[in-house]
Amino acid sequence: MNIHLNKESTKFLYLLLLADFIFILLDCLHKMGLRQVSDPIFSIETDLGYAEVYQYIKEYWIVILISIVAIKRKQIVYFSWSLFFTYLLFDDSLRIHEKFGHYVADALELQPMFQLRAQDMGELIVSLLSSLLLFSIIGASYYFSDAVAKQVSKHLFILIMLLAFFGVFVDMLHAAITWNKVIWGLVEDGGEMIIMSIIVWYVFSLRDNPSNHANTNANV
Repeated sequence: MNIHLNKESTKFLYLLLLADFIFILLDCLHKMGLRQVSDPIFSIETDLGYAEVYQYIKEYWIVILISIVAIKRKQIVYFSWSLFFTYLLFDDSLRIHEKFGHYVADALELQPMFQLRAQDMGELIVSLLSSLLLFSIIGASYYFSDAVAKQVSKHLFILIMLLAFFGVFVDMLHAAITWNKVIWGLVEDGGEMIIMSIIVWYVFSLRDNPSNHANTNANV
């Protein structure tokens, strides 16, 4: 089966990406020192800035949309994915991995290495442990799902790996590499925004007929 993308979902993706690029542009203008956007709230790296709140909204949409799919399709793996994105929303908004990363770093007496702070190492451990737990739940429910739900889960897993690339790997590089900090920050946060928009669009397009997503060949 092929993915049939109707005009509604395609336009939604374009709107999401357009908003992302506007926030990225504002961030660039902010870093260039433009007076009209001098407030840090215009930076995509600022906690509770405009761009970050937009990310929270997208994560909230994902939780709601995938929960609707779970209820309609009665597949437990969708509920597991809903749990995963709920944690992601709380983690981003409440800084769970940062707060617990501090405790882990102190408890394990971690030492800085590879230009990374002990705090960075603690955050990485918390992120890995929470991901292991959540993916274990998804993996267990995966085996009780039908073929379509399994294929959707594979697509979501790939998208999450892309999100982790920017949110974890590039974030570690951002912390470790001392040159071009501005560029690394832009790549990290800008990449996360774009991948999150793609996930929103993907889950949004599942709401009517997830079976259309059983093949990665798209007909637009």
